[in-house]
Amino acid sequence: MAVLPEPFLDLEKYLEWSLPTERERIAKRVGSSLEEIHDFYDAMWGRLEEIIVYLNQYHYAEMPEDAQHLCNMALSLVEVCNLVEMYKNPARLNMVEAERFDTYQ
Repeated sequence: MAVLPEPFLDLEKYLEWSLPTERERIAKRVGSSLEEIHDFYDAMWGRLEEIIVYLNQYHYAEMPEDAQHLCNMALSLVEVCNLVEMYKNPARLNMVEAERFDTYQ
């Protein structure tokens, strides 16, 4: 079985962004270079509408594993959007250490 759904196999090189928790996504953003973040953003942003349409066929708690990976990647995209679109400087978003955030499942 593919790690991502068939229509999104071209995004498999970004699987490292498929992180199940907010804390992990924040840590990935903080630990990535601006170039890595832009590469991920550029690959995902143009496909976001297609990704949302695909994911909407599943209830979140019942997604197959390949769709869950895609969903986690979309959540990582949300995590980097402000950095790419507004701040353009990782230091501006890293004023508080990621470990200090409480996340809820």
